[in-house]
Amino acid sequence: MNRERLHQLIERFRRRRVVVLGDLLVDEFVHGDIVRVSREAPVLILNHTRTVVVPGGGGNAVANLRALDAVPVPVGRVGRDDSGRRLLAAFRKDRIPVTGIVVDPEWETPTKSRVLAGGIHTRRQQIVRIDRGARTSEEVPPTPSGLSGKLRQALGKAEGLLVADYGYGAASPALVKRYGPGLMRKGVPVTVDSRTRSMHFGGMTACTPNQEELEQAAGVELTEDDQAVTAAGRTVLKRTGHQAVLVTRGAAGMSLLEKGRPGFRIPAYGGDEVADVTGAGDTVIAVFTLALAAGGSFQEAAVLANYAAGLVVMKAGTATLGREELHGAVDGDPDR
Repeated sequence: MNRERLHQLIERFRRRRVVVLGDLLVDEFVHGDIVRVSREAPVLILNHTRTVVVPGGGGNAVANLRALDAVPVPVGRVGRDDSGRRLLAAFRKDRIPVTGIVVDPEWETPTKSRVLAGGIHTRRQQIVRIDRGARTSEEVPPTPSGLSGKLRQALGKAEGLLVADYGYGAASPALVKRYGPGLMRKGVPVTVDSRTRSMHFGGMTACTPNQEELEQAAGVELTEDDQAVTAAGRTVLKRTGHQAVLVTRGAAGMSLLEKGRPGFRIPAYGGDEVADVTGAGDTVIAVFTLALAAGGSFQEAAVLANYAAGLVVMKAGTATLGREELHGAVDGDPDR
């Protein structure tokens, strides 16, 4: 694995058609300047400066693919509400097709509103998050009617299938089981990022749990010990029947487990100061999937995903990155 090879893979991201079956969320960031403490209660009073609305959840994976010059095709659900309209408008603005998205009048588009406070000369910090459209029970909502047909149509020319399961029902294990094996027989990678149901998606190309998700899937409690993380990753690899498991570990980097190969440990890329980890997992699976679709090995895909994670956490909010930034990371790494 050398610089030239990684640069070639990044260039092959262009025009790769990747279908994203996932839960589409809206991330809203409300910015304000601190004026004073309220006399009514011990809370800050802010003067609103701006509101930024971006795709979240599976929508963030879509946005990351688009920023890397791929052709993402989202398949999911939004409500017939303001958040749903804003999400569709954001996709259309970036020339992302929306024909695979079900508009459900009975559904409230999940929206996460973060309030960020700061002064003129200080970095704004998140002080509260308000979630709307969340489930009222622990049960995953049913898959929306019509989604299977939209997925089947979207997969016609797919070079990758990315599954973003945030627990809102669109990323159905049954749908992935129906279409995933056929795609893999054609050499099309199928990757899964699931908050709570990693073990429900079996026999796919790879999954990308973070350490907390790995703990839940393997049924163990983990520290930063490499051997323990590797053992838990092997457990998930065996139980799911995937070809690989890529564990994202924050400041500890990543661990890649493949069938029949030794574990591959990747130190975290970038500086120690992290601006915001919001949506970093979506960036990881977007780059990992694109690299596989471009013909990369699991190790090559994991290395590029690690660069991407290190770059995106240095940005505020739900962020994306471009191919030139990845090229720069490869060139600036003394280990290449």
